[in-house]
Amino acid sequence: MLKQKLKLINGSLKEWHHQHSSNTNGKIRVVKEWMSSLDTKGETSALQEEEIAELHELSVNLHSLSRVQESMCWQKSRLNWLQESNANTRKKNHGVMSSRRRCNHIQLIQVNRVQVEGVQKIREAVFNHFSSHF
Repeated sequence: MLKQKLKLINGSLKEWHHQHSSNTNGKIRVVKEWMSSLDTKGETSALQEEEIAELHELSVNLHSLSRVQESMCWQKSRLNWLQESNANTRKKNHGVMSSRRRCNHIQLIQVNRVQVEGVQKIREAVFNHFSSHF
């Protein structure tokens, strides 16, 4: 039952998307061409009231389609930016952590005026120091 409802909703969303956001460039081109033909007709003779109303409606449609196209372009660019940014962030974080690991690496320490080198000897010196304090 739930799967059928989800399929129905999914199908409705696809149909809505196809009707409202599909081929916006083509729709904008058609509206501009129709507006241009009405403008050309208006230059040679007076437009009728229906044609003037249609010209205003076409202008509103052009504005609406332009906003849809702008929104889709913004969403696509945002998606690309997020994907690229995510990849760059991973690289940057890896570089920061590698640098931090190199900076935090202890090569030698001085214990009782004696230099101690090597991982195991430094580990023992640090352990002895803190075990004597705590």
